[in-house]
Amino acid sequence: MVLRGTANGVLALAAWLGFAGAALAQVEAPQFPFPPSPIEGVWRAQLLSEVTIEVCELGYCGFLTKIVVPSEGLSAEEAAAAAQMSPDHFFDQRNEDPALRSRPMQDLQLLTLRPSDKPTIFDGEIYNPQDGKTYSGYVELTGPDTMRLNGCVLYNVICRGEDWVRVPQAELEARAAEDATAQ
Repeated sequence: MVLRGTANGVLALAAWLGFAGAALAQVEAPQFPFPPSPIEGVWRAQLLSEVTIEVCELGYCGFLTKIVVPSEGLSAEEAAAAAQMSPDHFFDQRNEDPALRSRPMQDLQLLTLRPSDKPTIFDGEIYNPQDGKTYSGYVELTGPDTMRLNGCVLYNVICRGEDWVRVPQAELEARAAEDATAQ
């Protein structure tokens, strides 16, 4: 079961686990082979989109959970129109596989990471929706709330990176509260 980091999802999971725990006290839940990690959380990319990294069956998976269209290369009218678009109107149109071009960008898995022999480095694959290609690469935690994402080619000889920052918990809680009152 993979849950995105929403307050309602956490509360629902906690309630379900309490019920299931009482009903199935003798059954042990399956464990992923990876312990909790400082890489888990919501991370903001340089262009302000956000990726939520969480434990998954493959190690750690990163999902595009907030889409921000960069205004670079857009006219003021185009940027304003893009800002008004709902996330469900964005699709993976640049994917190399034509069959995948109609999949939604919201919650699209961009990262598949595994711990390396160094505690601050996670190796894996990085999907770049800007060009529709998947690259080998790695993430390096550079501080408690900062990381560097590196996509590589030529057997990790040539790498290009970008710095990301963790979205503060207070900001996530404020958004969740705002979403709850809007409903």
